[in-house]
Amino acid sequence: MSKPSDYPAGWKDFAAELKQEAGWRCERCGHAHDVAAGYCLTVHHLTNDKQQPFTDRWAFAALCQRCHLKIQHRVKMDQLFFGEFLSVSEWFKPHLAGYLKACEAASATKQ
Repeated sequence: MSKPSDYPAGWKDFAAELKQEAGWRCERCGHAHDVAAGYCLTVHHLTNDKQQPFTDRWAFAALCQRCHLKIQHRVKMDQLFFGEFLSVSEWFKPHLAGYLKACEAASATKQ
């Protein structure tokens, strides 16, 4: 389990901003944030890196806790392991596109 010290300064504000941008709805299932009904909106680190720069918006997804738990450990961006179900899912396409663009940029700077 993550501790508050695992997250960089400004995490709470960044997470709140992402949730606001998502309209307080899960990107995957579309359910609204509703704690009483068991749909608590969270922010998932798709790279599993708690220190991922906030500028890498593609690396973060606003997901209800149910969806967060369903995809956690099923997404390994650095291995391009996320299953066919994610690569064709509309909600995941912008995250994948951002990741691939970041990989291209990193590759270009190494050359």
